[in-house]
Amino acid sequence: MPLHSLIEGRRVLQQEEPSTTVFPVCGNRLLRVGLETVLAGGRFQVWHEAIADVSALPEALDGEAVLFIIDGQSYRDEIGGVIDRAKTRFPDAKIVVLAEMFELDAVSAAWKAGAHGFCLSNSQREILIKSLELVMLGEIVLPSAFVLSMTEPSANFAAPSPAESAEKCETYRLLGRKLSVRETQILEYLREGAPNKVIARRLNLSESTVKVHVKAILKKVGACNRTQAALWATRHVTTDAEA
Repeated sequence: MPLHSLIEGRRVLQQEEPSTTVFPVCGNRLLRVGLETVLAGGRFQVWHEAIADVSALPEALDGEAVLFIIDGQSYRDEIGGVIDRAKTRFPDAKIVVLAEMFELDAVSAAWKAGAHGFCLSNSQREILIKSLELVMLGEIVLPSAFVLSMTEPSANFAAPSPAESAEKCETYRLLGRKLSVRETQILEYLREGAPNKVIARRLNLSESTVKVHVKAILKKVGACNRTQAALWATRHVTTDAEA
């Protein structure tokens, strides 16, 4: 096929990409203008006005995709409430938290509230856009630096007690996941970001056995990787255990 035909075909596909309305929830006007500049000319159409009240936003058109980008720095202490209001107004909207850096507690709180992705505000333009596109496709996005920090050998991975394992195991059964006690223990380590080597040492298992258990866990909770499984546990088990 001639090169000009391939180029033309690509242009047609780009024109057919669905448009996504982006609502930036941030008190920093420079950040909002920066998002408009970075996302200009693509599938993302940024709302130009400052958003003081999510409930005052216009109704989304049928089939229109909506993405909220929330300033994680400005709304650190109330991120859960902001996400809840956004999802109440637009139940199908995707939620991304934007910040210079992320801590585990902040990510956990935002994830449990319903966030779908976490992006660094100092990311390169191409990385930010691709990350947002992945979120719109249903993927979970986390900064690689954050994920790697969870696997640091110096991290303190506390083993769950037998009583805690039994309680969480019952919670999983109530959720219909039917994880074994051993799988529950391993999933708790995954929540802490422990690598297989650490899990094997703490539970006196071989790494190959841990890998088999991890594979079974991913299948039972419907996760594609260990990070998704850990986030699933954080979102569901903690809230169900507290209920």
